[in-house]
Amino acid sequence: MSVETRSQSELYLLGQPVTELCSIRLASNGEALGLFCQLHLSNKLQKRQASSMVVEKVTDVWNRARIPTCRKDHAINKLELLYTQWTTLKKHKDRESDLHVAQENDFCSKMENLFDIAHADALTIIRIQEDRDFLLAQREPGRRGYMGPVDKELAEKEERKKQRLEAENRRRDQAEACSTSTSVILESSSEGEDKDTGASDSEFATPPRKKVRQPRATTNIMTPSLAAALDRSKISDRKATFVMAETAHSLGHCIDDLNINRSSIKRHREKCRAQRAAALKSDFAGDTPLVVHWDGKLMADLSGKEHTDRLPIIVSGHGVSQLLKVSKVSGGSGENQSSAVVQCLEEWNLQSRVVAMCFDTTSSNTGIHNGACILIERKLDKELLHLACRHHIMELLAGAAFAVSMSPSSAPEVLLFKRFQQRWSFIDQGNFSTSADASELADILNPVKVQIIDFAEGRLAGEKLVRDDYREFLELSIIFLGGSPQRGIHFMAPGPMHHARWMSKVIYSLKVWMFRSQFRLTAFEEKGLLQMCLFAVILYLKAWFMAPLAVSAPRHDLSLLQDIYKYRQHNEAISKAACKKLEHHLWYLSDELVGLAFFDSEVPVAVKRKMVQALTSSEATDQCAGPKRITLTASNASTASLEDFVNGNTQKLFRKLQITDDFLNYDPELWATRDDYQQGINIVNALLVTNDNAERGVALVQELNKLITHDEEQFQFLLQVVADHRRQFSSCRKSLLRGQSSPSDTN
Repeated sequence: MSVETRSQSELYLLGQPVTELCSIRLASNGEALGLFCQLHLSNKLQKRQASSMVVEKVTDVWNRARIPTCRKDHAINKLELLYTQWTTLKKHKDRESDLHVAQENDFCSKMENLFDIAHADALTIIRIQEDRDFLLAQREPGRRGYMGPVDKELAEKEERKKQRLEAENRRRDQAEACSTSTSVILESSSEGEDKDTGASDSEFATPPRKKVRQPRATTNIMTPSLAAALDRSKISDRKATFVMAETAHSLGHCIDDLNINRSSIKRHREKCRAQRAAALKSDFAGDTPLVVHWDGKLMADLSGKEHTDRLPIIVSGHGVSQLLKVSKVSGGSGENQSSAVVQCLEEWNLQSRVVAMCFDTTSSNTGIHNGACILIERKLDKELLHLACRHHIMELLAGAAFAVSMSPSSAPEVLLFKRFQQRWSFIDQGNFSTSADASELADILNPVKVQIIDFAEGRLAGEKLVRDDYREFLELSIIFLGGSPQRGIHFMAPGPMHHARWMSKVIYSLKVWMFRSQFRLTAFEEKGLLQMCLFAVILYLKAWFMAPLAVSAPRHDLSLLQDIYKYRQHNEAISKAACKKLEHHLWYLSDELVGLAFFDSEVPVAVKRKMVQALTSSEATDQCAGPKRITLTASNASTASLEDFVNGNTQKLFRKLQITDDFLNYDPELWATRDDYQQGINIVNALLVTNDNAERGVALVQELNKLITHDEEQFQFLLQVVADHRRQFSSCRKSLLRGQSSPSDTN
């Protein structure tokens, strides 16, 4: 049995640990630090817990000395600072330099001095001169003096004062009770009055009665639908109180009968959120194949000023889209993201239903060893379809073209666009130029001009655009080519121009070039902007707006690579840069995903016959783990066709998406008449091959972060409820709002 000696238990520069504080003297720095080390180092308490206990014991002695103290958190910070100084010296205790020895001596000399936690105005607050003198003496080096026995005279004086205050409070309570009691009305005949004339007043005095409280309102008007509407509108509990009270007044109700107060509203909203979130989770059942989406974002934490990584996790499928969770991760590594995604799928019991992943093509997602995609497959123990975000791929192409056209910059914003934004208020929007004014562009634009304008006008007329910048891109392209949009020619004020906003590069390039006569540009800038405009209009416009279509993804990618390669006759630099970027992101020409082209109505029947022949003439092989994308150069792609990418592995697509492939036994001309083929088209069309869902999840978190609640669990419920409400009510039209309350709404 080992025995610890005194020398072994001694603390560096402090001597033996302190277990108790002196009760007749204010604690010194050494005593406070020694007790802290005993609790923290020997008793293994947490640092903050140990410092809090020490400060409480020190404060108890100060209170008995009748000396006002500072706030507890300030005293804790002072003690922990002292501990930090001690640990810094201890780290270099073996040093023998003159400087280190001097620092040790200076530290030791302070240990006998007072651990001063007095209030900043203590000497002014203290009224007894003897107490002031004691504090001043304790502040001297060595802490001169001790506390004497209890001052009986002062103690008796304070006890009498306490009793007077208690008696005064009792009298005040009795007076209030009497003033609120109901009076007694005595009715009697004249005979009775004569008979009771000699009665004293005390016989008719009513005993004091307790104050009668007004009954609490019990009518609750908060319903799940109302709670969801308040959450979506980003109305806090306090503001909701004003809104609901005034609404009740307007409808002729008395708010005394309604349960309208901040605490009740907060409590009922939290209850409604939890119930709705639980219902969403329990109702999310079925066997529909799902795609899981995720996207990370660094943002402020709910509980403080520090920042944390948030990871919205969403699943989508045929007719369904559900925000599962916005996980908190310790970093954006593939391991952290994959663990969060798999854990979330397990919580919702969706492991077996997930058949694909949609993700941004960052290295943390696509790494062949530690990427989130490959790690998710390993943890789920099954292969998934890799649906790389097609919008993200298109953004990379725009970035490559812009880097070639314009000089690279390390600034967070494009300085040329920033100058244009500042100049916008002086721009005459009626004075602009188009490509029709530049005769040198006729050769390159005339063959495709009508086709591009028809495509842009068709997109503007055929669907509701979810974002204003998409509409602006289409309208600017029409104006650039010399046409006029259906809404007429007008220009929106320039918006953000950060490097990460790829669409802004295209929009700014078109706008600045058309107003170049009113904005000073160098010859290099004007030439680069024109090159970017041509690339955007001829190649990028159609590619961007066709990107969300899963069924045509293989055909569009192959066609786009071929078109970019042909573009070298107009601009070799942009063609080379864009081809190189796209060659690394041919995910949808992989032997699995190329099977999407079987359901593409634009693929000729003859090509589909060749695809079927290639599918049946080879057997499936086990693919090694890694990114499921092919390696193909643009020069080889110029002569390639879709059937060149089909093999036995393509059948995995049908199995994963639960598509019956009996239609393959028939001629492609007959496929459209078969139910299994039509079912396959519906499943493929429901695939989301862009990560816009996850990006909207990020935007939702940024909108609601630290706005309504600071509780993590309630924050998760809040996000799910708001996402569900937005899905139910895409607009505020009365036709949507009329009679659409949830059947679970009850008072």
